[in-house]
Amino acid sequence: MVLLMTLFLSLSLLIGCKAKQVQSVNPSIKEERPALNSGILSQFEQELTNIVETVSPSVVTIFATQEVAGIEAPFPFPFQIPPQERRSLGSGVIIDYKKGKFYILTNSHVVQNARAIRVRFDRHTEKRARIVGTDPKTDVAVIEVDDKDIQNPESRVAKLGDSDKLKVGQLAIAIGNPYGLERTVTVGVISALRRAIGITQYESFIQTDAAINPGNSGGPLVNIKGEVIGINTAILAEGQGLGFAIPINLAKWVADQLIAKGKVTRGWLGIVIQDITPEMAESLGVKEGVIIAQIMPGSPADKGGLKVGDVVVEVDGQKVSEVRELQFKIMRTEPGKEIDLKVIREGKEVSLKIKVGEMPEDRQIGELEEGQADLGLALRELTPEEERRLGVKGVLVVRVAPNSLAMQSGIVSGDVILQVGNKPVSNVREFQQSIDALRQAGRESALLLIRRRGNNLFLVLRLK
Repeated sequence: MVLLMTLFLSLSLLIGCKAKQVQSVNPSIKEERPALNSGILSQFEQELTNIVETVSPSVVTIFATQEVAGIEAPFPFPFQIPPQERRSLGSGVIIDYKKGKFYILTNSHVVQNARAIRVRFDRHTEKRARIVGTDPKTDVAVIEVDDKDIQNPESRVAKLGDSDKLKVGQLAIAIGNPYGLERTVTVGVISALRRAIGITQYESFIQTDAAINPGNSGGPLVNIKGEVIGINTAILAEGQGLGFAIPINLAKWVADQLIAKGKVTRGWLGIVIQDITPEMAESLGVKEGVIIAQIMPGSPADKGGLKVGDVVVEVDGQKVSEVRELQFKIMRTEPGKEIDLKVIREGKEVSLKIKVGEMPEDRQIGELEEGQADLGLALRELTPEEERRLGVKGVLVVRVAPNSLAMQSGIVSGDVILQVGNKPVSNVREFQQSIDALRQAGRESALLLIRRRGNNLFLVLRLK
């Protein structure tokens, strides 16, 4: 089969060619027009329709019914509003078939908490489905349907590609059911990779300009070989040409676990981490890595000797340059396995061996927590009750002055400052002394460790 990309480029070159013009002062002489090569157009069109015909039998429509709890009408209306039904529409793609059952990959938000789910294979075939498992942390779900009355069931299983090999600019085809318009096909390119948009805990989205709309959720994003490379998941309502898909390698890793055991097991260290900003890099003396802002007591990281302020630069010999890299490496590590970490600690390289634990089902980190005139800070010591409740010692930011150095540095009211330049502070006087020492040393910024909403966070405070 002639590659669609070659045809696409050839077509673009053909259309882009300018018509030759006859140089003459006589306006009656017409321009010459290039001969149309309908062969390339037809070949391009045929390749595209072949891909759609191959993949479409794997794409299904999903109807999920959720029950919204009833509420008691407020006084003075003495009655109960009964439970209401809410129906959601989405798409799915068949990724496996065994023992008379289809396994369909879709989004968690399409089927989660559904009272009833029906899957439509075509206009005349609709069947009841059962949830195998859901994973809200990646927005992946798997449902199963029996194969009764489905002809050639094996032929409906989609072929999966390798999303780790994707490149920006490659063609992408989205197939789904936007607004209930079944098996709608849109074509575009891969606009970007490894996007994070803040809708799930683990994000490394494929961005595409192939049109995606409500109802496309759970449907496949396909390459020119007819392989599924992603699961269409989200759009940005305020933008155009901004669709996002879960990479198929991640979705398949989650789906395999859901099918095998109904849940997802992840590796866990028990740390809160941050990317290193240019300001932090200057203060820490490093150019890349991920800084540890918090360590859970009794966690694998705590037992393994990691410390707050360590900058992780390598895991098992592979460099780490951003939070997502470390997050995904640990997530996919089997609990119980020992890993080699290389960290920078106070300017020196330290090697550690840490046994990865299993991420708890419902991991919670603390609870909501709650001067310097020239910095724009109003501070006070924590009360004994606050220290007991928060489990930390530090100084509370009571107020931040508008347009001050503190506000420009990202500090907000309610932050608890724990350290200044890696030195713990437990009262306002210690904070002042640490700031004065940095200024006397000619420093223009101070690296702060703060507690915000139950999590530790590094910030760089401008001193000038």
